Amino acid sequence: MRLVLIALVLSVCFVLAESGTPRQTRAAPDWGDEPPVSWILGPILGADGREQAIMDNLDAIDEWDLPVTAFHFDARTWQTCAGNGEFRYSNRVIKRMNALGIRGIFWTVPLIALRCPEYHVALANNYFVTDGEGNVIITDDFTGNGSWIDFNNPDAVAYYRSLLDRLRNRVGGMLGGFYTDNVRPDDRYGQIAYAEQYALELLNYQRAHIPDGVVIFKRYGKNTPSDEFLAEYADVAYVNDLSTDFEGMREGIRRVFDSASLMPLPFNEFSGFATSSPDAETYIRRMHFGAFQPVMENVPKGAQPWDARYPSRVMEAYRYYATLHRELAPYLYSYQQEAYETQAPIFRNMNPANYSAQLGNEIFVRYVTDYHKNIRVKLPPGEWINYWDEAQTFAGNRAITYPVPLGREPIFILRGAIVPMHVRNNVTGHGTNASRKFLTVNVYPNAHSTFRYYDAANGWLTFDVTSEQRRVTLCTLDQVPSQPLLYRIARVQKRPNVVRTLDGAVGVNAEWGAPLREYASEEQAARANGGWFYDANAKRLIVKLAALGTNCPAPSE
Repeated sequence: MRLVLIALVLSVCFVLAESGTPRQTRAAPDWGDEPPVSWILGPILGADGREQAIMDNLDAIDEWDLPVTAFHFDARTWQTCAGNGEFRYSNRVIKRMNALGIRGIFWTVPLIALRCPEYHVALANNYFVTDGEGNVIITDDFTGNGSWIDFNNPDAVAYYRSLLDRLRNRVGGMLGGFYTDNVRPDDRYGQIAYAEQYALELLNYQRAHIPDGVVIFKRYGKNTPSDEFLAEYADVAYVNDLSTDFEGMREGIRRVFDSASLMPLPFNEFSGFATSSPDAETYIRRMHFGAFQPVMENVPKGAQPWDARYPSRVMEAYRYYATLHRELAPYLYSYQQEAYETQAPIFRNMNPANYSAQLGNEIFVRYVTDYHKNIRVKLPPGEWINYWDEAQTFAGNRAITYPVPLGREPIFILRGAIVPMHVRNNVTGHGTNASRKFLTVNVYPNAHSTFRYYDAANGWLTFDVTSEQRRVTLCTLDQVPSQPLLYRIARVQKRPNVVRTLDGAVGVNAEWGAPLREYASEEQAARANGGWFYDANAKRLIVKLAALGTNCPAPSE
């Protein structure tokens, strides 16, 4: 009887592991031994199909000046034959992506289609997985009509690598990495073990040949790697294809939150992935969801935001949120690096019931997951500034009713926050076209606060801000920043009498240091070697520094 019970328990565990239900076992996170890369933070855009469809997407990226960092070649159609690794598109696609500075992420599974010449090579050399009777397993589904590479056969593995080499040799430095999917739908044996062999082989190939690349793993699929595997190896993973309606969005949020302890960058493709496209309202709400995940990816099976079926406000919202997400890359990358070093999740204070979370410590969002004009927002402890109206603050640790017009979804900034950004234009209002060459540091003063920023060139440094009455002191600790800085200090109620600097420290209404020149606009201040501008309407002080040095703590009065 005891043996029967053990067998029953094992059977139930196997069924749960193979279903869409998240596997509940948790390994201590490792999160790999390769340092993270920032370009994967996105935005990512993707498509499949004919070459012209790919070019149309690249044209839209260029036309709308979308800050896309990677293009996802989804499904098997980027190959001349499923699984053969031969890039089917002409050189104009490669040239266009290189011109736009976009990396390619390629969907791939280790299946070779029967109609491929490569299939006959692999079959003749016994490179395919066989069943218990020695017959080659043949699959016919979305992955293709073919057979699976045997990762227990070193010669088969070498052949599989040669197919990856074919892609790498063709597209060159445009290759950014790979996107995994379900494998081996045959319900015989060893599917999860096979999924892990496949995923690890891609990871090892990427580490050997694409040092600044990524492998995007999959969770919540059939025959995908175990949670233990993901905790050890995954930096980034998507949480399976979900419907494009609000229920699909709600499930995506739950899955992302559930995955946050397993890897630094779990994400849901914010557009959803189904034949039916989201309606305009759902799409805009999903864009907000996408912007406030560590990875923002839009790879719809239906329509892109610029499709003629949508009103212009859909594209306007996408451009805004995609730009905002890209601007937050220094902030997100700092938390990504912290996660790599300490295994601390980037999502904090997650509330699956209310669909809200802090992204890092400084930003709190409540996703809008239904057709609402107002929603209930339960704020975390602290004092929170309304992102859309910085004059408005809310005491934390309580619930508020918040209006949610389209394109103005709930975003709150912790008072005392310091948020580094890379700003490249005026789309979000966080700077101008002159902002490209320096680091924008948004400051929301509240007594004394700090932010640990990871400078890719110089390592960790700390932004340090002290405010007392009308005096504000800003400086850096530990290390020198590698870029000139532009501070954007919020909630400054009156124009300063003077702004001074000393070896990289800034004093507002201070008596030490050399005075900076005042300019008549933010654009002029940003283009200057050093100077300041006070925006009386926004109650914001702009301070541009040329010096890369640091002098902290700043001189006392």
